[in-house]
Amino acid sequence: MSNFHMLCEPLQNGIISKLGWRSLTSIQEMTIPEIIDGKNLVLLAPTAGGKTEAAFFPVFHNIHTEGLDGLSVIYVSPIKALLNNQEERLNTLSSFVYRNVFKWHGDVARGEKGKYFKDPSSVLMITPESLEVILMNKKINKNELFRNVRAIVIDEIHSFAEGERGVHLMSVLERIQEYSKHDIQRIGLSATVGNPEQISEWLQGSSNRQRDVIDPPKENKPKKIEVKYVLEEQLATEVYKRAFGKKSLLFSNSRTGAEKVKNALEEKGIESYVHHSSINKYFREVAEEKFKLGKNNIIIATSTLELGIDIGDLDIVLQLDSPYSVSSFLQRMGRTGRRQGSVGHFVFFPTQSEKLVTAIAIINLAMGGWVESVNVTKKSFDLLFHQILMMSMQFLGVDKDRVFSTLCKAYPFSAISEEEYAELLNYMCEEEFIQVDRGKIHINSKTEKKFGRSNFIELYTTFETNKEFTVRFRNRTIGTLERWYVNALGDEFQFTLAGASWKTVKIDYDRSIIYVDEAKHSVPPNWMSDSSFFSYELSQEVLNIIVSEDNYGYLNSAESRVLFAYREELTMTGLQSNTLIVDERRDGFIITTYAGNRVNYTIANSVRSQMNCFDISSLTWKGFKLKCEDWELLPTLSEVINSINKITEEGFYSYENRMKLVDLVPDISFSKYQKYLPSQLRKEQSSEYVYDIGTTMSYLSEVKVLGYKDLI
Repeated sequence: MSNFHMLCEPLQNGIISKLGWRSLTSIQEMTIPEIIDGKNLVLLAPTAGGKTEAAFFPVFHNIHTEGLDGLSVIYVSPIKALLNNQEERLNTLSSFVYRNVFKWHGDVARGEKGKYFKDPSSVLMITPESLEVILMNKKINKNELFRNVRAIVIDEIHSFAEGERGVHLMSVLERIQEYSKHDIQRIGLSATVGNPEQISEWLQGSSNRQRDVIDPPKENKPKKIEVKYVLEEQLATEVYKRAFGKKSLLFSNSRTGAEKVKNALEEKGIESYVHHSSINKYFREVAEEKFKLGKNNIIIATSTLELGIDIGDLDIVLQLDSPYSVSSFLQRMGRTGRRQGSVGHFVFFPTQSEKLVTAIAIINLAMGGWVESVNVTKKSFDLLFHQILMMSMQFLGVDKDRVFSTLCKAYPFSAISEEEYAELLNYMCEEEFIQVDRGKIHINSKTEKKFGRSNFIELYTTFETNKEFTVRFRNRTIGTLERWYVNALGDEFQFTLAGASWKTVKIDYDRSIIYVDEAKHSVPPNWMSDSSFFSYELSQEVLNIIVSEDNYGYLNSAESRVLFAYREELTMTGLQSNTLIVDERRDGFIITTYAGNRVNYTIANSVRSQMNCFDISSLTWKGFKLKCEDWELLPTLSEVINSINKITEEGFYSYENRMKLVDLVPDISFSKYQKYLPSQLRKEQSSEYVYDIGTTMSYLSEVKVLGYKDLI
């Protein structure tokens, strides 16, 4: 029997007469009784799988049957475009129970926002940054506004959980909870994620409600997946063959690549639009609207269209090279094959042999049901720093115990001790960010000097949503760099891009542009030598493909030949499964693992903690080099092999040795506020990002560590 009968009559009538539905999807059937029963939930379903209705049908049932007035539901989105996209849908659903929706973000007129507080609608659609603005507004009575907040629905929760914006959101939610008379029911919507139970725990915070994950059986919809190896000059022709006369979406890993493909396709008669974060908002929205209406057109996008923005039904999704994760592939694949009876069609266009193998690895892992987990932290000191400032400004002085008691309930701060909190407060006092007087925190001169411009606007625009920077030399675009890579290196660094060396002149963080000048040479950071960040599992799958003799039914003969040649080339170097290879060189050792960036960095520094003569260079997801400048200090091959084997011994990662690893992390910042922390806390927070001790131990316990000469 359907759970449709559990919904109140106005909702039932609206679903039948306004939506014209005759049945509910499986996730809606499973979710309705759980939300009505009051549970906190994480809902998992692919894009267009009906998650929004699954959440809001029972939420609207609850607020209608409980007769709640004023603001009752907060809907949070990671990007403004998704708010715009969902506005019409939520207006329709809320009208079934005689409620209204208000969309709030930076582009909404101040007058409209002012009207909202006089007569708040039931649903507030908003980003975390705008919620912070409301909390900080002295003219708004927060007790009145938030007292009836009954539920929060967080869209694309996986994209929040993996970064600083999610930490901020959990902080803001705990601050709002203090004003509500309800235990706010927390509902997260997500595509497939590897650790949904942990995301559920992350979402729970101070709530005393039961929590659960709703993960319905996957529908076995037909899919067509192609892998077409192309040379760069062939790309436009091959895209044209598949895209002409259709509605297509092409993902490119860089803005430069997106622009190149657009120009070539325009010449061939396909109406083309580019969609990335450097494009003006107006032109992005025009592209989205025109695309919905067209029949022979293509949007070429970076990750900006990976989230659930609706651009209508797609016939085909295309990918230049491959994404860096299974999660991205599944998100992108989910954009095609939505129409009843249609077939999801996805095409990889790898331009190099290694990219071909990466595409195969991603397909294999996805077919096996594996997807990356989201890394979440319990010690987010950088956002604790930020929230101390925000709460002291909100209350014009706040009790230091209240700050800790409020924030420590949120998962991202839950492992921070009172002693560590006190140490951070002392440091902030010493650095004159704050002063503590009779137990109350007030902002001090350094905060006003650093962040006080335009009424502290920089503290509100805390978090960078663009995933990459455009690199420009004399107004010519050179390429792009991942944002985490830039954050980690600071304001002045040298790097290699497009086959040349560059040094930063200026970084425009607001517009995501790096202005550069030519450099004679570049020295990559010793912890990372390219911006591709691969998981352990994806790296190992690439290795498995290389050393196996398997054929793959989705490859054509041309791609099979490229794969065979690449296998032959690499296996001649001694590459084999379950083997870590140590290759002795005149100035050090090259270590080949195919174990992913974090495991490789963990192994490299674990060796350095035993042998301080080494520096790390050329670290990628495939391996790294241990370099020794003084050849007289260079250890022997057997000594290096022994130092790697020693890592798996019991007690190697004792507290003392872990602190050594922390000390070996460069004093860098991966986020905006990390650079304001004391050096030790900066390093501890970076350590959590760059190391993976558990996976490293597991990997090393399963492999043989051999010298290259022993393999050939």
